[in-house]
Amino acid sequence: MQTLSRSVGRTESAAEPLPMPFTSWLERGIRFRRSSVSMIAGLPASFKTMLAQNLLVGMKVPTLAFNTDSSLETIRARLLAIASNRPTEETEGWAFSQPAKAAELLTQYDFLKMDFRPDPSLDDIWLETYAYAEVHGRWPEQICIDIVSDVGHEAGDEWATLRDLMRQSKVLARETGAHVLLVHHASDSPQTKRPCPRRSDIHGKVAAIPEVIITCGLDDQGSLCVACVKNRHAKADKDAQNYFPMELHAERAFVGDHIAIPYGLQYGGWYGGGDDE
Repeated sequence: MQTLSRSVGRTESAAEPLPMPFTSWLERGIRFRRSSVSMIAGLPASFKTMLAQNLLVGMKVPTLAFNTDSSLETIRARLLAIASNRPTEETEGWAFSQPAKAAELLTQYDFLKMDFRPDPSLDDIWLETYAYAEVHGRWPEQICIDIVSDVGHEAGDEWATLRDLMRQSKVLARETGAHVLLVHHASDSPQTKRPCPRRSDIHGKVAAIPEVIITCGLDDQGSLCVACVKNRHAKADKDAQNYFPMELHAERAFVGDHIAIPYGLQYGGWYGGGDDE
């Protein structure tokens, strides 16, 4: 037990924000914090995993990632694509055709420690976290679980396990001081809002625990959009009305801030137009 007055002035890192690589998110008060849980959710094929991967790469903090939805080969090809600005169809073969080059490029991502079991249990997640601390002498600063519905159904059914995972994620964040990022599905039904699902559209109705929830999806033009539907530290829009665009280059596994091109430049001219010659 402690009084709040005795907590003032301590140098603990709990609740401090982690680096955020997207300026568009910072401008909207979207930050991920230590000792807390956040979520990215979307429909199938909404690029939520690619969005999460670019976040992890851009944040550059020691991270333990459980990649249940992607194989080692897929993640490796994507990280090589991000590092080299080349398409994944080219980089997926580098581990064998150019192993020295691939290893050199991947070294910059050594702050990411990854587990590729397709159905880890809650015990597996805890044990891997303890093993990380044993090897590195400290907890990871971030723990990512992608996709949460793939976690083994120890509680008897999917819904009970999902609720248990939410509770355990909060305990995991508090005990380790790490930020826990959960990548999750939105309900796939005609009533689900598009392009970005509402907070109420999240699969299993498990929005209570995360402090920040981002939903994502593709609009009618195939552009990636995101919405902040929950944020305990800034404004949020639970109905995802105020979604905004992100820059997506799926062939290079890249997601970043959207850069608007002035209308005049879209046709090769100078902004503001002028007489053609």
